[in-house]
Amino acid sequence: MALDRSKRPETHGISGIEIIKPEQVTFDNGIPVNVIRMGDTPVSRLDLIFEGGRCDEGKPMVSDFTASLMREGTATRTAEEIAGILDFYGSWMGSESSAHNTTLSIYSLNRHFKDIIDVFAEIATKPVFPEKELDNMKALAASRLKNNCQKVSYLASAEFQKRYYGDTHNLGKRPDEETIFSITRDELMNFHRENICLGNAKIVISGIVDDNMLSILNNSFGQTSITKHASKSQSDKPHKKFSPGTFTVEKSDAVQSAIKIGIPTILRTHPDYIPLRILVTALGGYFGSRLMQNIREEKGYTYGISALLIGMRDNSCITISSQCATAYTKKVIEEICNEMRKLQNAPIEKDELERVKSYMRGDLAKTTDTPFSLADYYCASITNNIPENYFRCQCETIDSITPDKLQDTAKKYLDCEQMLTVVAGLLK
Repeated sequence: MALDRSKRPETHGISGIEIIKPEQVTFDNGIPVNVIRMGDTPVSRLDLIFEGGRCDEGKPMVSDFTASLMREGTATRTAEEIAGILDFYGSWMGSESSAHNTTLSIYSLNRHFKDIIDVFAEIATKPVFPEKELDNMKALAASRLKNNCQKVSYLASAEFQKRYYGDTHNLGKRPDEETIFSITRDELMNFHRENICLGNAKIVISGIVDDNMLSILNNSFGQTSITKHASKSQSDKPHKKFSPGTFTVEKSDAVQSAIKIGIPTILRTHPDYIPLRILVTALGGYFGSRLMQNIREEKGYTYGISALLIGMRDNSCITISSQCATAYTKKVIEEICNEMRKLQNAPIEKDELERVKSYMRGDLAKTTDTPFSLADYYCASITNNIPENYFRCQCETIDSITPDKLQDTAKKYLDCEQMLTVVAGLLK
């Protein structure tokens, strides 16, 4: 039957979102494994999540360097050999360091899973951090830092981190060129030995996963005797008492100013956290948000502005970020406060609330689309200690939230007097 393209297709709201729970498996040596069996293509992704990240490094960049250099040479293979093997079997590997964790990931065709796992295991457990590769990475990092220091967005973010966490906290320290070039191979080896060990690991495997693949993994990772008990990453709680105010990083030649605003707030375990997340989405969390409609669409002060609720393990913060012409810097900050006060002074209209709800339901639905998006969610659950029922609670709260509840939440947590505002560029 031919489509009648003169008629708009019917639309239906998203409801009944459910998330697949991973199968829990334990290897012979006690390593916990989350198995997500899902998909229609014979590919898989393996994530090794180690407890230990930027909060635990001795100096800035050590955890990032460790994560990046692990695949640049092992006890038996050079960087070129590792790259050749992964390329030959159509695999791709990634690594990253976050506040509390170091994660290694590999994507593989299932028919080649056995061929690449031993290489991946050796990368994780026996890297040698070659001096030549380390020197190359130092030079690249120093060059990148030099370029970043010309960007107002980087300057605002770095200054914000320092003032929010304190300059003695690892998350508040800003690397400089001298620090980068002082990093040694021994420091990377020490970080790896203390944090990147199987006793400190959790595994997530997703895709079309069969029992033979789990057996292969158990042979590679589950037979090593674990002598070191899992450690806990250092706290991300700021070292200094929060001090609101406006601070400027002057850049006289700046054409634009970068604005970074933060308000410390409740932890993810608080019953108001999800309502606050809905409120922050309405404020600036999607393209149709109040900040975008006012500051971008109506006044034309900026191409983009966003608000986020960032929930970490031991602290949470509402952040607002934007860039604008230097002539509009003060006006943008004023309008941000105006929009926050509007949410406090009047309930959100029902049609606007429905738009916010639809957006957030769609965002949650995307989490369930593919095995790898599910893996992303469960990896984040591990790294941020997210409660098991958090996804269900989000769905239920989005469905039941009312304008009055959001107004009450705004009165509690959107306080312009508690804003830490950093402007990089010029404050006019």
